[in-house]
Amino acid sequence: MITYVDHIDLKVSDFAGTVRLFQTLGMRVLREMPERGSVEMALPGEHQVTFEIHSSAPGGFEGIHHIAFKSVGTDDISAIKEHCQVEFLTEGALIQHTGRTVSTFRDRNGLNWQLTD
Repeated sequence: MITYVDHIDLKVSDFAGTVRLFQTLGMRVLREMPERGSVEMALPGEHQVTFEIHSSAPGGFEGIHHIAFKSVGTDDISAIKEHCQVEFLTEGALIQHTGRTVSTFRDRNGLNWQLTD
């Protein structure tokens, strides 16, 4: 079952400028992950959506890379596979830096989505 939006992953060309902008908007740094080239930020308070900001490669994709939903249980993957025409890019991939597992899929529009525990 999906319980909330967990995070929104952004690829940006101006990493430092984006971090400053988000701080000016009132967000705080939750976690810095230099080995991933990213930082996680959110507004203060409980149950705020986290934004993970990554530097984009020169000339690479910029924008929303994916939106991740908090998922409880494994029925979501089975239901999505059964009822939707999507391509799973990963299933249960462990992200070493956060300790969470993610399953990433692409919808028929070419948009990337994630389920995370």
